[in-house]
Amino acid sequence: MQISANTYSSSIHLTQLVGAWLYWVNHDIYDAWMAVTKQNFGILITTLTHWWSPTVIRISGDKSVAGQIKKTRDGRVEFNFPERMIMIANHQVGMGLFAKGPKY
Repeated sequence: MQISANTYSSSIHLTQLVGAWLYWVNHDIYDAWMAVTKQNFGILITTLTHWWSPTVIRISGDKSVAGQIKKTRDGRVEFNFPERMIMIANHQVGMGLFAKGPKY
């Protein structure tokens, strides 16, 4: 049985709606519930990228993340970030493709 990306995305939204009431009951459980929905979203985006546009991902960081990004023996990446943080991605495009200018 194949599940479409729309179905999976809808289930993530439904999961968030089902757990929304936990905000007023218990913040710890609410945070854990929403963390699961965030993990599911990450899995969905990673899966879609793998299926439709496999790409090389380069991971780097400055001194502030030293020791928090590690490569495992089997080639995966493990992160040891603080429980709460804000990360801003710097998307870079190789401009060498455009540097030659248009052909007339």
